[in-house]
Amino acid sequence: MRTLKPSTLLVSLFVLSIVLATPVALAQTSEGLPEAKAGVSAGSLEVFLAFIVDHDPAFYAEDATFQIMADPEPLEGREAIAGLFSALYGGSFTDTHVEIRSVLADGPRVVLEFVYNGTNTGEFLGLPATGERVSVPIMGIYEIDGEYIAHGRIYFDMGTMMRQLGHAE
Repeated sequence: MRTLKPSTLLVSLFVLSIVLATPVALAQTSEGLPEAKAGVSAGSLEVFLAFIVDHDPAFYAEDATFQIMADPEPLEGREAIAGLFSALYGGSFTDTHVEIRSVLADGPRVVLEFVYNGTNTGEFLGLPATGERVSVPIMGIYEIDGEYIAHGRIYFDMGTMMRQLGHAE
């Protein structure tokens, strides 16, 4: 299993928290999510929609990978992925929620467009908490294998978040 450098860990924590959060600190609801429909990649979409509502790392396969595309190496394994997410919710950011914009499914793949919202209340990327609120658009691609998410990739603009935190112009 791969371990992350401190700066990579914090970036990873932010992005992963958008998708997976521990149920204790979760402020996500199912409002606005599309219903899974038979004939439209029903199996993959149902698995994914259940995951989005609960944000439970158990939806990831034991040997799943998750990659923040700004980082050349993916996280490997459910435990690493869960650790990253739990550190973000209630760690660097609190009062978090995700706004789902689009969910598209094609066979075993699900594409999710969403906006991550949270308040920076803890150290992030080695920088002190600012108390600022962020709202960051993100695109994620997930591959479902049976009842589990096998692979996830997330794309986002870190500059947008750093500007909102007051760390960049």
